Amino acid sequence: MTTKGWGIAAAAWTVIAVLFVGVTVWAGFGGLVRLGLAGDEVRVRLSQCQRGGGGRGASYVECSGQLVGDVSAETVIVRYDGKQGEVVLAAKTPWGALVVVDRGFTSWVTAVLYPLLPLGAAALAAYLALRAGRRGWKRTASSVS
Repeated sequence: MTTKGWGIAAAAWTVIAVLFVGVTVWAGFGGLVRLGLAGDEVRVRLSQCQRGGGGRGASYVECSGQLVGDVSAETVIVRYDGKQGEVVLAAKTPWGALVVVDRGFTSWVTAVLYPLLPLGAAALAAYLALRAGRRGWKRTASSVS
C-alpha cells in the first residue's frame, strides 16, 4: 500500500473511533437517565395505554398521561407497560423524551455493560488508526532517506 493509502486508512479508522466514542457517550447517558441518576425526575399519572408496532415483530406499549402536580393540562407520552391510573416515576432526557426510571439489578447491569461494547470498538478502531498511521509514517521516512 502507498503512503497515501495508509493515510486514508488512518483517517477512516479515526472517524470510526470518534463515532464509537459518541455511541458510548449516548449509551452511558441513556443508562444514567434510565436509572434516575441524570435528568429531571417527574411523576406521570397514566391515563391511556396502547400497543404500537415497530415492524418485524417489534412492539411496544405507549402510555399517555398527565404530570402529577403540574397545573398545565399537558399530555406526555411514556413507553411503559402500565395500567390506567398508575403513577410512575420518569426522567426527562435532554432530547425531550420521558423515560421510566428503573433501579432494578438488571437495569444497573445493562447501564454499566452496554456502554462498554462501543467503547471496546472505539479502542480497537483507535489502535488500527494508530497502526495505519505508523505504517504510513515509516513509508514516508524510508522514502525520504
